[in-house]
Amino acid sequence: LEKDCSLRYQHASEIGADLRRLKRDSAVGQAGSPRRIDNPPERRSSKLSYRIAAAAAVLALGAGGAFYLHGKPKLTDKDTIVLADFENKTGDPVFDETLRQGLAVQLEQSPFLSLVSDQSIRKTMGLMGQPADARLTPEIARGVCERTAAAAVLEGSIAPLGSQYVLGLRAKKCRTGDILDEEQAQAAKKEDVLNALSQIASKFRTRVGESLALVEMHDTPLEEATTPSLEALKAYSSAMKVLLSTGSAAAVPLFKRATEIDPQFAMAHAFLGRVYGDIGESDLSAESTRQAWQLRNRATDAEKFFITANYHLQVTGNLEKAQQTFELWAQTYPRDLHPHGLLAGMIYPFFGKHEKAIE
Repeated sequence: LEKDCSLRYQHASEIGADLRRLKRDSAVGQAGSPRRIDNPPERRSSKLSYRIAAAAAVLALGAGGAFYLHGKPKLTDKDTIVLADFENKTGDPVFDETLRQGLAVQLEQSPFLSLVSDQSIRKTMGLMGQPADARLTPEIARGVCERTAAAAVLEGSIAPLGSQYVLGLRAKKCRTGDILDEEQAQAAKKEDVLNALSQIASKFRTRVGESLALVEMHDTPLEEATTPSLEALKAYSSAMKVLLSTGSAAAVPLFKRATEIDPQFAMAHAFLGRVYGDIGESDLSAESTRQAWQLRNRATDAEKFFITANYHLQVTGNLEKAQQTFELWAQTYPRDLHPHGLLAGMIYPFFGKHEKAIE
């Protein structure tokens, strides 16, 4: 469509040049200067009217295309989104949970968008009578969406296409079921799936209302932000689910497994440090947190804040540095509850800043 609009505008420019040339020729003729009359006046008038109409039509089509490309945003910075589980049509279990976790990482890079947290989703599913381990199907996700007053549900899918893979992403309004956006990408082989997922996530962000400048500023590809290994990402995804449902002790082996598969997986080290701290293994916690900090460039901007803040809390003990990190995190990602919660519950009370903690 962009190419088509560009060609139409180019055509309109050429027509405009013809119109200016005709006008100039007409003015020269009226001034009495000698010029050759190739066509009778009525034919010239008819031709001029046709060109004016053609120019108007082309410009109208171009304007319509521009509105289609850059029209009214479909979501606002007040809306929240429920991310459903991916429909895995490949039969390969490596994609189970993995792609949803990868998409969440991609979308959480956005200061504009906000996902309903997995904690809120599980709590709401319990109120709906769903078991704790139930899959978040599109139907259940829509129910969660309505009960949490979210704006849309994101449904993902992956399917085989010969030796290749096709990934799909569809956003629907949770109250009406109207489609807000649809994206699709193709991966030549399994190793390219994470890259394809990054592509459709970036397109989705711009199409629903986020500015291109923000997307370009916070858009680390998934292979760099997490891991290029699907197996490592699957272990990490399983660990996050177990952490939420069962607790820190049960999640330790899975986070550790993710770091063993990919020793460069920064966030796996970071969460391993966190869960070690939860179960009282302070030395192991500091070791994993330090490793995450050394690998922090292999993470998204939001995750870098998480890693750096934890490093100062658990390794250096520099609470002033931790406070600065949390405040910058909250400023950069104003819709993220984590920096506000940690400032209020831990940092500000330590420094006696109770009014700021309440705020």
